[in-house]
Amino acid sequence: MLTTMKEAQTLVAEARKTAALSLRELARLAGVSFTTIRRVEAGDMDPTVGMLRRILAAAGEDLEMTTRPADRPRPSLAALANACTTGAAGERPDWTALRALNDYLALHPDETAAAIAQQPHAKSRLMRALLAGIAEKLADDHDLGRPGWTWTAPKMTPEWELPGTPRMRADRRAHAPRQLLDRGIVVDEATLWRDRATVSA
Repeated sequence: MLTTMKEAQTLVAEARKTAALSLRELARLAGVSFTTIRRVEAGDMDPTVGMLRRILAAAGEDLEMTTRPADRPRPSLAALANACTTGAAGERPDWTALRALNDYLALHPDETAAAIAQQPHAKSRLMRALLAGIAEKLADDHDLGRPGWTWTAPKMTPEWELPGTPRMRADRRAHAPRQLLDRGIVVDEATLWRDRATVSA
């Protein structure tokens, strides 16, 4: 779609030259002032679509416009490399952001390979291990090859786990994805993955 003055000035100038018209001749044929044509071609005026269509028609050209979906950034693990805060209690991953990515991939499973392909350059050892475990689980769940960058990701020693009572910690371990446990991270699946039936667009 035509959106900028530069595009308008280029269209008018090229149409006028192709038709071998002077500025004044094009202005007369289009029913606009000479100053209008001069300002459009100089990029000093952004004509309305109606005016641009009339000017181009006077030069023997039709204006065609199309639209396309706006580009949007694709969600990815790499974009969450530093989705973590550090406080008095230590590091705390942004569980909401991580769940949002997993929710998106539950709705758009065909985007999983792209979402895990790029290595996240996390500053935190915990985030490097956590994101690698998430990538491996997503790859395994979707029958994809695990991304090569996960091979170099660290394992947390000693294990990292959320605080809680012994019973809570035991329950989390019992429900932790194997891929996270292999990385030394004791986090239950429900912390990161909601039941797919509850995920909506």
